[in-house]
Amino acid sequence: MGDFADQIAQRCLEKYNKLSKNGKPLEKEWTVLSGMILKKKDSSLHLVALATGTKCLGKSDLINTKIYEVGCRLNDSHAEVLVRRAFLRYLYEQIDFLLTDFKSDVFTIDDKKKIKLHDGISFHLFTSQTPCGDCSIFLKKEFYEDNVPPTKIRKCDYNNGIETVESNNNRKEKHLIKDIYRTGAKCVKSEKYQDPHLPGINYHVVGPLRTKPGRGNPTLSLSCSDKIAK
Repeated sequence: MGDFADQIAQRCLEKYNKLSKNGKPLEKEWTVLSGMILKKKDSSLHLVALATGTKCLGKSDLINTKIYEVGCRLNDSHAEVLVRRAFLRYLYEQIDFLLTDFKSDVFTIDDKKKIKLHDGISFHLFTSQTPCGDCSIFLKKEFYEDNVPPTKIRKCDYNNGIETVESNNNRKEKHLIKDIYRTGAKCVKSEKYQDPHLPGINYHVVGPLRTKPGRGNPTLSLSCSDKIAK
């Protein structure tokens, strides 16, 4: 599985590196890269969508109608969301090919006149960073932590009437620590379940809709995890 995942990533990175420098981040800047790969029945891999981006407009940017008409600005420019849009456009184009007597790379029409995927077709999403929201909430590697303070233990030898004191500085008890990675995406206030923010693995809940994280002007846009799952 690791080798296959590396092949998916390599296809996306190769295409990105071949693109011109126009619009790419400078030396001290960074971005997120996402891509969608088509795997055919013969196991060949084909890049069908690619995008970069980390920006998202805040609420006030969308309702400022003095300069812009409502709905004319692109709300969410995160790479995962952009590549999803591009992928949907690719699928619509393939359906159009099929219905206009052109050959589609991914779709066919069955005996019941329904559109379906060719046998052996699969799609695989690559992203250089875990999508904000539930996709970023997963278990960290478990580890042991020495959290018992040094103590002195009294031992009595009743046969000889001797009492000794032994320190446990060099043999602390080890406790298994479990924790999860955090996301800055906040649960939508109307959702039934909210993050309890308790220590360790109980900091988050998964399942509720979330809005994207960010500083300053809050956004109304749902997290990338929620949009990918639509």
